[in-house]
Amino acid sequence: MAKKETNQPVERFQLRGITASIFENKSDSGAVFHKVSIARTYKDGDQFKSTSVFSRDDLPVVEVLTKKSWIAILQRETKKDSE
Repeated sequence: MAKKETNQPVERFQLRGITASIFENKSDSGAVFHKVSIARTYKDGDQFKSTSVFSRDDLPVVEVLTKKSWIAILQRETKKDSE
């Protein structure tokens, strides 16, 4: 059985229990594109869990992390274009 390769984040930003992870992918034609996953980590008893559901007070943090992710992706694309 072939081992499936896992795609690790190329960059990650964290603030107040919320994490934005940037993933770099390649299309079949070889074009590079990015996707961002945002999750909030919380403790349920003794276990840590994560969710993609955010409260009203989480939204400003999500906004900051989204903007940081967008800037980081633009910088990566600019760097690749200049190489």
